[in-house]
Amino acid sequence: MKRYYNAILLLVFISLIAKTGSSSDRFVLIFFGEEQGALAPCGCFEGQLGGISRRDTLLKSYKTQGIPAIAVSTGDLIKSPERQEEIKMEYLFAAMKEMGCIFHNLGEKDFEIGLPSLSFASQTNTIDFLCGNIEIISPFPLKYKKYLLKELPEFSIPLKIAFLSIISESLIKEHLLDFIRVYDPVQSLTPVINQIKGKADLIVLISHAPMEESVEIAETFPEIGLVITGHGIEDPVESLMYVNNTPLLSHGTGGKYVAVADYVVKSGTIRNTSVDIVPLDDKYAASEKMQALLKQYQQTLKAEDLLSNLPKIPLEDGNFYIGSLACGTCHKKIHAHWSNTSHQKAYTTLSDGGQQYDPECISCHTVGFGYVSGFANYETNRNLAHVGCESCHGAGGKHIKNITESYGKVNENGCLECHNLDHSPKFQYPKYWERIKHPKEIPEGMPENTHGG
Repeated sequence: MKRYYNAILLLVFISLIAKTGSSSDRFVLIFFGEEQGALAPCGCFEGQLGGISRRDTLLKSYKTQGIPAIAVSTGDLIKSPERQEEIKMEYLFAAMKEMGCIFHNLGEKDFEIGLPSLSFASQTNTIDFLCGNIEIISPFPLKYKKYLLKELPEFSIPLKIAFLSIISESLIKEHLLDFIRVYDPVQSLTPVINQIKGKADLIVLISHAPMEESVEIAETFPEIGLVITGHGIEDPVESLMYVNNTPLLSHGTGGKYVAVADYVVKSGTIRNTSVDIVPLDDKYAASEKMQALLKQYQQTLKAEDLLSNLPKIPLEDGNFYIGSLACGTCHKKIHAHWSNTSHQKAYTTLSDGGQQYDPECISCHTVGFGYVSGFANYETNRNLAHVGCESCHGAGGKHIKNITESYGKVNENGCLECHNLDHSPKFQYPKYWERIKHPKEIPEGMPENTHGG
């Protein structure tokens, strides 16, 4: 009998050790936001970061290990009040739901979409909206909470995390003040922190504010255990700092990184073990569900025919686009050279990836998109597909009517419109120019200084 009881005690002891050493005493908070319309890397070059697909894979990697991962959207889903951004917002909310995101914190850019759209989103999405120091003064009802108290049921002793939110008035554009009122962050946080001080085991602040303003808030409220802030930081890797024992950090813009705070639970208390800024690189494989969602997004752009329906502006002085084939009528050698460059395949790279209906991509892969005579869609303007002669030299309509007038001077600034930091960070004008520069060719009867090549 004694041997029997000893065996039971041994099993109990082993189970306690296993429980203590298991992942059940650990959880992570994962913060992402400031996507500003970036659902996925555009794919223009290797090594791009970000995207909802990789983010989903990262979240699932913790769940696979049995580590509770709490996903938080910090706000600023969109970058402008346009229809395409509105569609992106809808798909980003769908992605959040799939990822089990516990709430979406409203950023100042989210308000740019307009109260009607934002109100509809808050009423129809199951995800909570958070906004701590904003009052809505609009007939469109916005469903949101001032703060969120999240219980962690995974542990033997119930634990609670309080999530707070503020937006700096310095980030609010004047026209937004017609339907929102912004209160002082410190005055707004004081009663909330006093209310939850005895209820929350950890207080987290999402601060839409410049870093220095968030530092002041952390100094004012030492009860706050973590601050996610640093608005508008492109490269957040070096953003981590501490105010006393409170970590402050940013996850950057464009959805390229996530901020991960790792915690352990010991004797009913929460202790932070690490805070990291994780780049969403190709180490994280594509998520099938997110890839399917991105495909649906492209189909929505096609169904709404945004390419044709976007406003078009006329060129100056009655000029118009003619297409590279027309240029090749006189400039045969130049056209033959262009036909063997990567510029001549620019539209094909989009269509191969199913992005040929995306206005943001089309603008750099066709000629004259956004102008009355420019590319509208492939069915009606296939002569303006790809990066053609007029992408660099400008519209040629007036030139073919008077070939003796100076036309077509190019420089590095023209290249940088598309070869910018987001799409072509390794761009070097002298190196790239060697790949696409065409031979000199001056048709008979044309002055030598007419073309600038």
